[in-house]
Amino acid sequence: MKKKSHPLKLNALRILLFFSFTFIVISSLGCAKHPKGKEKPAPEEETLESSPLPSRGEFNPDFDVDYSPLKEEIIYFAFDSAAIPGSERGKIEKIADWMNQHPQTSILLAGHCDERGTEEYNRGLGERRAIAVREYLVGLGISPEKIHTISYGKDRPIAIGHTEADYARNRRVETGVIRK
Repeated sequence: MKKKSHPLKLNALRILLFFSFTFIVISSLGCAKHPKGKEKPAPEEETLESSPLPSRGEFNPDFDVDYSPLKEEIIYFAFDSAAIPGSERGKIEKIADWMNQHPQTSILLAGHCDERGTEEYNRGLGERRAIAVREYLVGLGISPEKIHTISYGKDRPIAIGHTEADYARNRRVETGVIRK
């Protein structure tokens, strides 16, 4: 005589098998790794070749630099860019003219950023902006030995607000005359 299985036990076994199979499938999908070489490549960082930088010398950028002689020639930049806008090139040409009239003088180009971005990124961006202005001046015939650069990143804003107009005023390179 054949023993018949209970219908509730058979259904419980089917449900258990169904959930076990579902668990295995979901677990294998959840642990999938990104195949190597299929990841989105990081954007290439903007590079700028520069003339050899002069030694820092014996000046203190906080005490030995006077920004008043060239305070009207602040060069402004677009968001997240170190490219010199065409509208700002005339200011750099005025700086070159001033330097030609004062051939014994050295300058400090101070790069700044708005508050968006990390500290490290903004330091790099401020330096790229200062170097871009430096290279433009070198292209105009100014000796690279007379041009120093520094980046303050987002540490020294001239506009404290959080509007786009405030951010635009903080994306700049200022030119200071080294008085030492």
